[in-house]
Amino acid sequence: MRVLMLTWEYPPFIVGGLGMACYGLFRGLASLGVTVDFILPVKEDVYFEIKSPEEADHPRIKSENGEEAKEQKKPLEFFEVIYQLPEEGAYASLKDFIAEVCKCLGVPPKKSEFQVPEEVIGRLKGLLLQGNHMVSKVSIYTEKVLRIAQKLNFDLIHAHDWLTYPAGLLLKKHFNKPLVSHIHATEFDRALGFGHPIIHEIEFLGLNYADRVVAVSRYTANIIKEHYFVPEEKVRVVYNAYYAETKSPQKIKKFKEPVVLFLGRLTPQKGPTIFLELAKKVLERTKKVRFLVAGAGEMERELMLWASSLGYGAHIMFTGFLKRAEVERALSMADIVIMPSPSEPFGIVALEAMHFGCALILSKQSGASEIVSSAFVVDYWDVDKMVDIVLELINNPELLKAKQEEARKEVQTLRWEDRAKEVLEIYRELLS
Repeated sequence: MRVLMLTWEYPPFIVGGLGMACYGLFRGLASLGVTVDFILPVKEDVYFEIKSPEEADHPRIKSENGEEAKEQKKPLEFFEVIYQLPEEGAYASLKDFIAEVCKCLGVPPKKSEFQVPEEVIGRLKGLLLQGNHMVSKVSIYTEKVLRIAQKLNFDLIHAHDWLTYPAGLLLKKHFNKPLVSHIHATEFDRALGFGHPIIHEIEFLGLNYADRVVAVSRYTANIIKEHYFVPEEKVRVVYNAYYAETKSPQKIKKFKEPVVLFLGRLTPQKGPTIFLELAKKVLERTKKVRFLVAGAGEMERELMLWASSLGYGAHIMFTGFLKRAEVERALSMADIVIMPSPSEPFGIVALEAMHFGCALILSKQSGASEIVSSAFVVDYWDVDKMVDIVLELINNPELLKAKQEEARKEVQTLRWEDRAKEVLEIYRELLS
């Protein structure tokens, strides 16, 4: 079986949890004999191929015509992601882009039981013509996918999140292949309410006109059924898992006091203000603790100013954006990890923290809380309860050590190979 994966992230190109989820899933599928071809939003005209689990770390790099690229031995850092739009003149206008899409799709679409209506394709093209900066990047990626896909043989399309749904729907329409739409986060999560209308509409179309929808938790499945009216019978819940690159990570003792870590984007969705409120209340009762805020985002400056105004100096520290190796170092330093997200579809950070032997506090509004039994689970707004848990852990080293070991053992049971089997069953269902 050969699957064409469409994703905006893959290590080392990581913004959130999507990249690590794709890495684990692709590796797991390859271990089951599935060949994964995937297309990233890189400027170069290449795609990537994984045929074995080992190749997940160094995917084969292939040119548009399927030949192995000469730069095969170079790591993925070699490629440049389209974080910026092409130089002026690449497309005189987005109307030229749509003309290029139509040129790619010159062959009339085949008939299918699950056909995407012409009006949906027309609406997608209209959305991609909007002047929104991010949507413009999606337009460029969509054209790239359609051009490369002309030369590929694949049995099924698997699109990850709204950024790739337009390409997935257009491929489904014109190649008569089943489409799986994977939803890792909705615009309702990111915006903590009604977000960007264009993104909402793309999510609605990408989920409702796919043949199957994979949600990363029951929490997310309920959101898409309630707000996007996705039929129950096409939704499948497949939780995330964790692939351990190292068997037993060594803890790093940087400070004599316990370290409490927040790791994630500094956006309202992730709850960094809740973390700082918690830090303030704990530090009012004891100074024998350090709080570490690891990540970057739109709220970074605001949070740093607030933290400095509290007057606790080095007891609250900010790292800024961290690369993968730096993320692992932060987790190795941490004793307790708190994920206070008001809305979290899953939260792979929770599994990473468990692997690195951290005691864990999760919000009830997270998908990870549905499957992790070793964590303390609290409503995101119940700061006082989180404060009590932190104080209990730092004042009781034996309890802290026991919760850390419990987390380390549990995460070993949450394997991507098992999740990949669930996804493979969905593929077989569609191809039978």
